Amino acid sequence: MDTIRVKNLKIPARHGVYDFEKDKDGLFELDIELKLELKKPGHSDRLEDTINYNDLVNNVTEIFTEKDYNLVEAVCEEVCKSLLNTFPLDQVIVRIRKPHAPIMASLDTVEIEMVRKREEV
Repeated sequence: MDTIRVKNLKIPARHGVYDFEKDKDGLFELDIELKLELKKPGHSDRLEDTINYNDLVNNVTEIFTEKDYNLVEAVCEEVCKSLLNTFPLDQVIVRIRKPHAPIMASLDTVEIEMVRKREEV
């Protein structure tokens, strides 16, 4: 299985359980991995035979910002579902980092990862 990756896509949004998290945008970081067969576009060299990266980023950004979620897990599930329903892929892996998570600890970031397959949506 082949992979298309978008790494460290930065999207401002207001996801969080606390009121102050919904008052202004926080910058979230996303990694998207699409598992699919890339043999055809590898031979044809035609954009129509693969996933347009711009369409991919626009889809993720739209889903990620259309609603303010309490949990990053909930918005991640919606992103996975949208990607599997929009593009011809077998599996998606989405990682979302929240470096501004309101945790009283010395850490770089908090990250969740979801792996979803086509048959699971």
